[in-house]
Amino acid sequence: MRCKTCGTTLPEGAMFCGECGSSVLAASALSDTQHVEPLPVAARREALTAPARVPARASAARALFRLVFSTGENVVVSGPGLIGRNPVPGSADGSPEIVRIVDPQLSVSKTHVEFGIEDGLFWVSDRHSGNGTSISVPGEESLDTVPGERYGVVRGTRIRIGEQFFDVL
Repeated sequence: MRCKTCGTTLPEGAMFCGECGSSVLAASALSDTQHVEPLPVAARREALTAPARVPARASAARALFRLVFSTGENVVVSGPGLIGRNPVPGSADGSPEIVRIVDPQLSVSKTHVEFGIEDGLFWVSDRHSGNGTSISVPGEESLDTVPGERYGVVRGTRIRIGEQFFDVL
């Protein structure tokens, strides 16, 4: 089988091209750049953890979160974005922050996870990645995410993407 984007020969059962990161799924299958609408408020309350608290004096300022990656990257974010080896926003994504991480093992998809901040809550959503996303809150069992679903996380949470991870601080 060959990648339809770059022509690289792909191993049996590949979901993504290891060279360019393109999905090799049929056009009707879910894409790793599918836009996900915000969850209703009631569903957000049922997210993995309680919303991060923003001090009252900082309410006018945007909430900032630091993402510290196992690969050495360290990024401060204040709005929506995409994380992966070479994230590409879709037309419905607007202008998200792009966070590229180095992953020589290619366990992280080209566009692996989407994130955002809503009402002081940092959330993540797996973008139908090849190796999945899991969430680990200290003292609790790890949770494997459902692609396309948003999960609210508090500071100190570890998000595993493929063989890599990042901590939300």
